[in-house]
Amino acid sequence: MPNRMEITRERIKVLFSEEQIAKRIKALGQQITQDYAGLDSPLHMVCVLKGSVHFYSQLLLDIDMDVSYSFIQVASYKGTQSSGRINVKSWIDEPVQGKNVIVIEDILDTGQTLKYILNYLSRYKPATLEVATLVDKYEKDHYGIIPKYVGFQSQDRFLLGYGLDFEQKFRNLPFIGYVEG
Repeated sequence: MPNRMEITRERIKVLFSEEQIAKRIKALGQQITQDYAGLDSPLHMVCVLKGSVHFYSQLLLDIDMDVSYSFIQVASYKGTQSSGRINVKSWIDEPVQGKNVIVIEDILDTGQTLKYILNYLSRYKPATLEVATLVDKYEKDHYGIIPKYVGFQSQDRFLLGYGLDFEQKFRNLPFIGYVEG
């Protein structure tokens, strides 16, 4: 991975365009609507901040049913590498017991952070507990986590844009891209 000084918007190559992302999220929203329509337990979505906020916001708009939601902020990355430590900055503020819960993640990479989140949320006894991720790095094991909803699959490379960042930069790009390294 290039160092911070070498990353500029001009060097970021588009992997998934704004149009591809919008189309795929719409399809995921329709699938979630279909999967959860008519169930007795309510649908509750949990956004993993900060990276998932763009994906989460658009996905909510593309789901045609009532949804309650919460936000959590958990981090394990420093720069381009996982630090190996989970840092919980904020946690859910809604009860999820008996609800159908979908955790919304920007990218399923090592799976370490998501494993922590899922283990902790399962203690609250939701009716179901699933994962939706915008990007799945399919070459990795992810601690055995298999997301129910996947926007895109990608090789193991460092991605930027549409919520994905490098040291808090490039989140606001309307596409997902990468820098060849």
